Amino acid sequence: MIFPQLSPNWFLGYNVALELIFAIVALIIGAFAFKIYKKTNQQQIKLFGISFAFISASYIVQAIFNTMAIIEANEHTNLLIELSSIVWFQMMGVYTNIILTIIGLCTLAYMTFKTNKTRILYLMIIISLLGIFLSANILYMFFLFSTIYLLVILVHFIKNYLENKQKNSLLIAIAFIFLLIGSIHFMISVNHQLFYAIGHILELIAYMLILTNFYLVLRK
Repeated sequence: MIFPQLSPNWFLGYNVALELIFAIVALIIGAFAFKIYKKTNQQQIKLFGISFAFISASYIVQAIFNTMAIIEANEHTNLLIELSSIVWFQMMGVYTNIILTIIGLCTLAYMTFKTNKTRILYLMIIISLLGIFLSANILYMFFLFSTIYLLVILVHFIKNYLENKQKNSLLIAIAFIFLLIGSIHFMISVNHQLFYAIGHILELIAYMLILTNFYLVLRK
């Protein structure tokens, strides 16, 4: 399988920096969620924290492999060795990122079902990963599954806001709107590199909104 070069040349390096920022922000969000869980003992908050722990790990792995690919590109003078090394690092980064991100998104979507049947979560993860890795176009299917799960999560938070009219609920809903749009942009970026950069920017806005929301909740 051949992976397209998603990131435009001018964005190389910046994408690694953003992925590290995403990892830190997602990890902080997860930590905030666990703090709130300890105070409230709400299972949904715990699942929210677990999901963002996986998402944080996915960004860390992606950043590491992207960095190693850049180092390989700068070290080797043999074009064949350089290309094979870069492709290998990119593939490992993509595969690991897909697995960890899907686990995180499935956990978030599972959270919205308000059920204790963990078999549903395991089934969601298995079906998603099989659907992705058995597809002829792994990246497209990954973004498609991500978009579907983000849509499910967004609908949940919109309903939550309409029911209680709280600003915190609105902030989370807006954040997932940005994440959904970002996921759609990444799906388009399989063929258009500029959308890859736009998707990262939309993700940054979304994660900062979620982080702000948890900070405001903990301040009360």
